Amino acid sequence: MKTIRPLYFFLFMCGLFLLTGCIIKDSPAPGCVEYLLFAPIGGCNGKTIITDLELEGFPDCAQVTVNNCNGGVLEVQNDCSIILTLENIALQSGETMTFDIQPTMDGSFELIRIPSNFSDFTPAEDQIIEIAGSIGDQVISLSLTKTAPLCE
Repeated sequence: MKTIRPLYFFLFMCGLFLLTGCIIKDSPAPGCVEYLLFAPIGGCNGKTIITDLELEGFPDCAQVTVNNCNGGVLEVQNDCSIILTLENIALQSGETMTFDIQPTMDGSFELIRIPSNFSDFTPAEDQIIEIAGSIGDQVISLSLTKTAPLCE
């Protein structure tokens, strides 16, 4: 019985490793990226994203980041010494929350606190969304675009 020589096995494994990381179609939405053989192991499968995030009036101690891993959610961190409020949701000092965006009955949008990074909202077309809030007596706002699916 013949055995595979260690060098050939090593070269085969290196080639397989390289081919699994080859992207043949790139996309800002992780669920739309296409790979030559197998996708890397991981849990990012979102086909929609949040883009064009603009913050107005936010102090340096309050941070808003976008997580586009599974459909686009907002992560808000309040490191200020006072309460930060967005759409009537209060973040205490030192608190971090993850939010999804959902349409309301009147056609506007609201923030929904979620325990993960999975978005349930998939718009049929790109939506420009504005969210108002405050930190202490200071008025703050953010605007963003939630995209329609970037692939089938």
